[in-house]
Amino acid sequence: MNVNPQTGSTASGLTDQDYPTLSGMPLTANNLTQIKCVSNVPLPPEIVDHFTHIQCHCMMGLFAEINRAWLTVDSDIYVWTYEENTDLAYFDGINETILCVGLVKPKPKVFQSYIKHLLVLTTAVDIIVLGVTFSEGPNGPMDEIQLIPDPVFTMPTDGVTVSSIAGTSEGRLFLGTKEGSLYEICYQKVNLSTSALSFLVPSFLNAALSEEDGICQISVDNSRHLLYTLTEKGAIEVCDLGEKGNSFSRVTKLSQSSLVTQAMNTVKTLDSQNFRPIVSISAMEAYESGNINLVAVSQTGVRFYMSVVGLSNMQPNQRPYTFTLVHVRLPPGYSANVTVRPRAVHISHHRDRNLMLISTVNEKDVLWCMSSDLFPFSQTLMEAYNTVSLDGPALAIAEMRHNTHQYDCLVEAPPMVVRQHSEAPHKYVVLTSQGIQVFIKLRPVDLLKQILQESHGHDTDALKAFFMIQKDEQGCATSLILASLESDDNMEIAEYATRVFFMFGGEPKVTQMNTTNVFAGTTMFSPNIISTPAPPHFQQSLYPQSPNLSQALSPEHASFDVQSLFTFSSKHNGLYLYLGRILRPIWNRRCIENICMDGRTVTNQSTISSEECIYILNNLTALHSFLMRNTQLSAPRSAPAAHNSMFNNTSMNLTRANYTLHDAQLDERQSLDALKVFVCHCCQIMGLWRILCEHQFHSLIGALPDNQQQILQNTTFKDLFLYRQDICSVLITTLVNSYLSDNASVDSISAKLREVCPHLYRTEDAAFSKASEILKSSRTIQNLDEKEELIYSALQLCKTISPHINLAEVCKEFTSLKAYKAVIELCFDCGKKIDPDKIAESFYNSDDNVADQEGYNYFQKRMEIYKQILSMLENLYAEQNQEQGSNVQERNYLTNQTVLINGTDEPRVGLVMQEVINEILDCPDEILHIALYEWMVSKNMTGDLIKIGKSSLETYLKRTAVQHPDNIPVMDLLWKFYESNNNHTAAAKILNSLASRRGNTIPLKDRLSYLARAIMCMRSDKVGYAPHLGIFLRDLEDKMEVAKVQEQILEAVVNLQSQIPNAQEVILALNSELFEISQLYENFAEPFNLLECQLAIIDCAGYTDTSLIESIWQQILSDEIKKTTGSGNDRMGQILTKVKYLSRQYAHSTHCFPLSYIVYELEIVNAKLKGDKYLVPMTLVSINIPFEKLISVYNNLITISVNDHFWQVEENEFHLSEATAALINCFLNNHESYNSVEKRKITSLCQDTVAALLSNLYSKPNTDYLVNQLRNIQAKLSRI
Repeated sequence: MNVNPQTGSTASGLTDQDYPTLSGMPLTANNLTQIKCVSNVPLPPEIVDHFTHIQCHCMMGLFAEINRAWLTVDSDIYVWTYEENTDLAYFDGINETILCVGLVKPKPKVFQSYIKHLLVLTTAVDIIVLGVTFSEGPNGPMDEIQLIPDPVFTMPTDGVTVSSIAGTSEGRLFLGTKEGSLYEICYQKVNLSTSALSFLVPSFLNAALSEEDGICQISVDNSRHLLYTLTEKGAIEVCDLGEKGNSFSRVTKLSQSSLVTQAMNTVKTLDSQNFRPIVSISAMEAYESGNINLVAVSQTGVRFYMSVVGLSNMQPNQRPYTFTLVHVRLPPGYSANVTVRPRAVHISHHRDRNLMLISTVNEKDVLWCMSSDLFPFSQTLMEAYNTVSLDGPALAIAEMRHNTHQYDCLVEAPPMVVRQHSEAPHKYVVLTSQGIQVFIKLRPVDLLKQILQESHGHDTDALKAFFMIQKDEQGCATSLILASLESDDNMEIAEYATRVFFMFGGEPKVTQMNTTNVFAGTTMFSPNIISTPAPPHFQQSLYPQSPNLSQALSPEHASFDVQSLFTFSSKHNGLYLYLGRILRPIWNRRCIENICMDGRTVTNQSTISSEECIYILNNLTALHSFLMRNTQLSAPRSAPAAHNSMFNNTSMNLTRANYTLHDAQLDERQSLDALKVFVCHCCQIMGLWRILCEHQFHSLIGALPDNQQQILQNTTFKDLFLYRQDICSVLITTLVNSYLSDNASVDSISAKLREVCPHLYRTEDAAFSKASEILKSSRTIQNLDEKEELIYSALQLCKTISPHINLAEVCKEFTSLKAYKAVIELCFDCGKKIDPDKIAESFYNSDDNVADQEGYNYFQKRMEIYKQILSMLENLYAEQNQEQGSNVQERNYLTNQTVLINGTDEPRVGLVMQEVINEILDCPDEILHIALYEWMVSKNMTGDLIKIGKSSLETYLKRTAVQHPDNIPVMDLLWKFYESNNNHTAAAKILNSLASRRGNTIPLKDRLSYLARAIMCMRSDKVGYAPHLGIFLRDLEDKMEVAKVQEQILEAVVNLQSQIPNAQEVILALNSELFEISQLYENFAEPFNLLECQLAIIDCAGYTDTSLIESIWQQILSDEIKKTTGSGNDRMGQILTKVKYLSRQYAHSTHCFPLSYIVYELEIVNAKLKGDKYLVPMTLVSINIPFEKLISVYNNLITISVNDHFWQVEENEFHLSEATAALINCFLNNHESYNSVEKRKITSLCQDTVAALLSNLYSKPNTDYLVNQLRNIQAKLSRI
């Protein structure tokens, strides 16, 4: 209509192209018409007889919604079926003359469910409402009508005369009166003891007009909840019933004069008489147009297209706020090519782009039909028209509505050419004084069928004219509807249509580069777009471009670039168009929806019914059969490989000069091959969905896990067709499981699924279902032999279809039956069939397999299979700690071998576990063994693992150790494996490697343990026979000594960490590796002044620097003095404890325990602390230093003390002599512990020492006490 805010309202009908009449079309047959009278039914004889008894008033009309006509004769009403002239019903319970009749729907849940409609009759004094019921018969659910004799309710008119009656789809009832008022009868159910109805009305909705202007017509838009009234003077009022249809408000009223003025401003060349009076209005629902709300028709046949919003705000389906003229459409006769025009129009009907007018010419009524169905995609409004003379004066016209509405009522539906395969022709009933005339408005496909019948499929002028009007692509899509018919009655027509399809389908054409856009216009087509060319509000791509879709529809090549090498033929595009039209009603519809049936429980229901599935499936099947029959549409199997690879190259060179017509034909045929595959796929999915709908759909969906239900709720049929075959598999599994849960045989459902969707439910799936049934039935068998036989047969059945089997599900079943061997055998069989050449083993055992992608894939596939065995082991492992009761004999349901599960007091699950592991190890499958080893490692079953003597275990452990060098448990297992197999050297090398490994995964304590174990392994038998092994043992021992020093340093650092900066880093470093002895000294002992550790390092290294050693001892003693507390003896005791501790470490060292220096320093300290003289000698004797050596040390000290100023001080002069005397007393007290030889030798040394001391003391003053003590010792020595 080309309406926009700048131009304002527009007009059409003035040019030749606006009404290109079919009979006037060049080269067409004169008898080609778009409307046809299919039946002419006279009035029933009983009705004709009643005309003779008419007293004063008679009316006739149609109830098209129930296929009835009606007649009122004074106070009686008669209703009958107008097509069969049967089922005459009447009502004579009214005393007054009937003035107005209407049929409306009742409000839901107010009346009994059997009351389907309400018949409203008005007289001058009353409004009577009757209930209408139907009984089902051979002709359908409304075969026989019954009028309930007792009125539902009766109410007074209060003096108003009802002139029109209308109801809404929600059950609201409106009455228009000759006084110009609009009433609503509001009724509701109330809880009264009489169960009667309470009437809150009539509610006065529209105030009386200032001048009397009766309402002659009410029209309701049920989709947008709008109500329009037309008065006798041509005024139109708009009323808003609310977004939900439960309220009322007046919007605006437009007088006839105002409308005519607007029309004259739009069409300035015509007189106002051409636009008046307005005789009829028709509300347009949302599916007819999103922007046009009402069509008003004048007596001259002019149409006024009206909107309830302004031209500047033409958004679809808004709430009303004004009433605007959008377009004026003049009838035929205002252009040069048409001379005849409708006159005296008194009845009209407009719906779905079709207008029916009844005009009177020379006292004879003529039916006019105007429709744009033949020109759906033209840029301007083009209509074809026809006229038909009626048998008599027309009293009413109505359309017989078909309940085939597959589109959203709030979304504008596509043109009839898009829907014609799924919708019956529009059917109109005209009531005349002579009878009923039934007309059908032919669809484009009906016109084509008519042409084919007359031309017998030959290339006639009429056929050419049809394809010229439709364009070749649309004509081919239309001809497919006929060509794919499979009934015997249509064989001839189907053959004609097929011939025409190929006749006008043409061939692909090579295009000039850089000049043609594949997606521009309707002459080009891409196989990745299944859509209908349309104006902007219809142009929606059914298939979006995506990689998944490209693979589904065109597996040989990706989607075309904007610049294409060729254009597809019309037959190719027609096939895609037709498929798109078949799938369009459900394409973007969600598969399921939540529905609350009883007000409490929400269930998931299918958004399409089984009947819809059948209808769509029939169309898809017919199209698929057509594609299969016509093999010339397929690509030859010997297509050149070079051609096939051309489109696989995404960087296709579009300027190739050698692209020929033959190449284009091959590409088109490959596209059609892909289409054939996709159509077959859609057929199977729709067939599956039909089966699901027939099997308590809500129960099947309810059995799915919540996450899968959520996925399905968000899935559209487009997703189901293109991407989500996994959902189909889940649904099939659920369906089969529903049979199994009911203990029913799956044979029938398997056969049905194999018949309907063989690609979704393969032979393997059927066999699997049978195996599942067998396993299910075995649960109820008590006889063990029978049970074992059933399980064995199920296993053999599974083996026949492996690896194409739901392995997880069947293994779960076997495990629940404790058929553990069956799980192992089945998985082993699957692995062998998937990888018969053992490529996975070669991959695993190869040292250089990084680039072996094929081997890696096979390895992963087999490991995925063996996960089922591991899952079984997991179940057994979980049961292992559970208490097992009685000792029973259980079967391992695989072969005819009985396995004693528990014959002792040991837990039988543990025995089963061991037996299962042994069964796995008996399988000649290295990859299976590896999977088992990995599982046992994860469960820390090291003791059981190292007992396995398989070479595959060594391979696994060695390879795992290489691939995962940080996996310490595996390394532990490897050395234990070697040790248990008496390969001590290999075990020692692994242990040495672990001990020497860098990193903080192994603490120093464990490193020492590893070295100790390595030394133990090397000290085992037969090691000495190989010299190089002896060297290795010595290296280990040396490393052990250094490691012990490192451990001592670590302990020291830990004890002194509060005094050492970055102590944690030092601790971490010492735990992270084994250091060399020099590193320990330079990096740790010396920087942190760890004196004892320095001694240990010097001792370990065999270093002989006497001055360094004495310096260290001096610092040790000095540090100890600082630590001591208490009396002199206490402090000295603490110092001697440290010396005693160190002496045990270095008792055998000739360098690290300098005895003379230590004794000398200790005696000096003791003298300074004024401690008892016996403390140092007694301590030295207790640490098992040879007594001769001690006597010699003290003698030497006495000698060198002469030159030491410290000992010349008066209080220290005789300290060493007293200490020596104390040392000799220690001998005297313990001389019995020495043998005679030692005793004599020591006695002699002591006597010499005492003699020397006395000689020295005699010349000194104040020595009497010491001299007497020495003489006493001398006397004791002489008595030994």
